[in-house]
Amino acid sequence: MADLDIGPLDRRRRGVSIGAFLAWMLIAAAAGAVGWGIYGNEVRSQLGFGQDQTPSGPSASVATAPANDDLVAAVKDLQASEKLTADQLEAALVLLNAQQASSKTLAYSLAALSAKVDALERPPAPAAKGTVGESTAKAPHRAPPPPVAITPEPEPAPAPGSPTPRDQ
Repeated sequence: MADLDIGPLDRRRRGVSIGAFLAWMLIAAAAGAVGWGIYGNEVRSQLGFGQDQTPSGPSASVATAPANDDLVAAVKDLQASEKLTADQLEAALVLLNAQQASSKTLAYSLAALSAKVDALERPPAPAAKGTVGESTAKAPHRAPPPPVAITPEPEPAPAPGSPTPRDQ
């Protein structure tokens, strides 16, 4: 047989070192403690652990009744204030919409008035001096013709034998 020389291992052993294992255990314990601090009371109440032992009977219901009445009253007060707040918000929205509509109409009126003022402030364009064939020459400003009065025409008299609109 051949001589087998067994010496130190070339590779390290596979697995997790004890130091790394202890560090992970410490991290897990800290996370568990934080989780229990946050959610512990809920877990205890769901499992039924750690509840105070209260005597059963008529004295027990008397002790819890005022707390329930206070809770019901607080919930009703909260609902009433919520309804009041919703009503006030709705009234404010209605008022806001009305103000927006009035500001739009005022803006349109102001724009029309501004256009009229601009038209009044501009002097009429003088007649251009130049040849007849110029395309830039403008016709002189003419006054509008006076309004024509329209009088209604009298209706013709109906023929003696024809029916009138009143007879129909």
